[in-house]
Amino acid sequence: MQEQHALLEYGARILLVEDNPDHAFVAITVLHQLLGSASEVIHAEDADEAVNLIRDFTDQDRPDLIIVDLRLPRNGGFGVLSAVRAHAPSAKVPLFVLTSSMYDRDIALSYELGASAVLCKPLSRAKLREELVRIGALAPPD
Repeated sequence: MQEQHALLEYGARILLVEDNPDHAFVAITVLHQLLGSASEVIHAEDADEAVNLIRDFTDQDRPDLIIVDLRLPRNGGFGVLSAVRAHAPSAKVPLFVLTSSMYDRDIALSYELGASAVLCKPLSRAKLREELVRIGALAPPD
């Protein structure tokens, strides 16, 4: 049970894939508020950078959470989702999609490609906490 809640207790390693600097700033701020300043946020600004990082992750240094903007240029968000689930060390890492698109098809495809949750932009601390609790990565509030 203790390992399930490691994100909050020990700081987390998060890969954030977001091309918009304002949205990245909001997400990084929310992540540090929720998971603590000891958390490390690795920020990839595009799909190519994210896929290259993912390929280099090992079982020892993979992130604890991956958050991907769905609307990266050239349908890159879907490519990143596929790359995460195809890479053995990252395949079981919780994968959250961040999007301004609420098209049912985009949401359904995100889940088909292995998303753990789909969150609306801008990232909200309350919604992120709710989803992390739902998947067992954070302890429920007292």
